[in-house]
Amino acid sequence: MRYAPTLLGLLVSGLLATSICRADSPYSIILDPGEIVTGVRGLDDSGSNVVLTGSYLDGNGATQGLLYEGALSGGGTTYYNLTPNFTGETSSVFYGPDTPFYNPDSIAPGNVQIVGSYQTSSTGSQDHGLLYQGTPTGTGTWTNIDVPESYTGAPVGETIAHSTMGDLVVGDYDLQGNPNSANAFIYSISSQKFTLLNIGGSMSNDTTAYGIWQNGASNSTSYTIAGGSQAELSINKAFLVDYDSLTGQFTNLKYYTDPSGGFTHFEGITAVAGGFNVIGTTTTGAEMAFIPVNGDGTFGDATWTPVAYPDSGTSTGNSVYGDTGMGIFTQTGTMTQSYIVVVPEPSTNVLIILSLVGLGFIHFRRRSSTAQ
Repeated sequence: MRYAPTLLGLLVSGLLATSICRADSPYSIILDPGEIVTGVRGLDDSGSNVVLTGSYLDGNGATQGLLYEGALSGGGTTYYNLTPNFTGETSSVFYGPDTPFYNPDSIAPGNVQIVGSYQTSSTGSQDHGLLYQGTPTGTGTWTNIDVPESYTGAPVGETIAHSTMGDLVVGDYDLQGNPNSANAFIYSISSQKFTLLNIGGSMSNDTTAYGIWQNGASNSTSYTIAGGSQAELSINKAFLVDYDSLTGQFTNLKYYTDPSGGFTHFEGITAVAGGFNVIGTTTTGAEMAFIPVNGDGTFGDATWTPVAYPDSGTSTGNSVYGDTGMGIFTQTGTMTQSYIVVVPEPSTNVLIILSLVGLGFIHFRRRSSTAQ
């Protein structure tokens, strides 16, 4: 169930950005070939300093998680090759991080919170979910977050944690010996309890949760989750849904397909003025969209912008930070490469990188007492 290199890829390890040849192009190549990025969060209110998560190949050819802190476009780079502290760990991938800028109540200055998956010598290619909290050097606390059988009623085969914000982690699991049983989960860090998604009245319709955004202050219980599901018809559709971690209620579920009407899956979400920017992978390639939030809290229709890397054979949309989408692409005879693309107005003229300082509009994320 390791979806990282295909559905999700993001930025990872070299982050020495080189613009492609056209001077006016919104695209930049980032990282070294073969490095894949999987998550992003801001470090401050500059809109340019970030934490990135992803993966790289170590000297033995094994996939290992990678953490980066610094400028989104390179320069002043700081990379950390963290090794998960689990017995017999052989490989790992890190996903969507959280930082003190967004979560000052739970993450100490200079620390990070990341999620992901790992494999061990005793369980082979089986993925296990992980949560890390601590310094970027890896000396903090590593926690296994495999979905327990007590929640599913059957042995769980694999668990992958895809994103974290505030008190929650979202991800996917499947049952042992049944790869078609995939479903999404929510994990509360404070209570160490799981909630399984039951979209469309089923827990085996390939529902996946890849992105999460906390709405309001850092102690808010309101979240928006992004992912995909086959709960409607037989084709995977993207979705947004609101979740209240205090009441356990899901509201405002809405499905989306890109203009082609084919496979559509959201993999990243970020709040912007008037709603959300989302990014995902579709039948026709990488797409970015703006989704407005209506006055009653429901989600409006998406306005789509294709963001596949030019002249690429395969291109994915993996994460989004303000108006900057991220993904991976391949070209004939080349290794997988990460890229970023700036889409300042993917839908309407109301998009800005982040919420306004000091205001608290619906679905805006207040980052601290002085910056939202």
